[in-house]
Amino acid sequence: MTDPLLQLSLALPLALLFFLAAHHKLTEGAHFDAQLGAYEVLPETVLPIVARLLPILELAIAVLLLLPATRTAAAFAAAALVCLYALGMLVNLIRGRTDIDCGCDAQPQEISYWLVLRNAVLASAALVAAMPAAPRPLGALDFALVGLFALLLAASYAMAGQLIANHSVLRHWRRDFG
Repeated sequence: MTDPLLQLSLALPLALLFFLAAHHKLTEGAHFDAQLGAYEVLPETVLPIVARLLPILELAIAVLLLLPATRTAAAFAAAALVCLYALGMLVNLIRGRTDIDCGCDAQPQEISYWLVLRNAVLASAALVAAMPAAPRPLGALDFALVGLFALLLAASYAMAGQLIANHSVLRHWRRDFG
């Protein structure tokens, strides 16, 4: 069993991440369809269906992570989904296709082993959030710590994303001008 403080501190930023991912896919539908198709891992016939179902699944995971009764199942689903995304990236990296936009958000970003690693870390966090929480009431200080820890994790995620994006830009720069 884990402390409910840790479980909630991981579940909140994961819920936010899945909400933002779903928002991107819903508001940029045609762009996301192209991003998903570029992976060339799904048959053309199921591509539109999957492109419509993924944001719904991500929204469901985001909401269910917030509810104590469904948090464990949602965290397992979150871990499975980010592993599936990592697998799609990994297949294309092995194929030598690094010029694919990951589809992570509205900001274009080429797939890389760093993104695969990031998804592995996210899956690990989701699996920790899936662990049963010890039955203890959370007090005001606990909720303050949850908020601070969730902000720290969200900032760390944003920082890692920026570092990965910078690495990609530098790699292209070296290739083109080096």
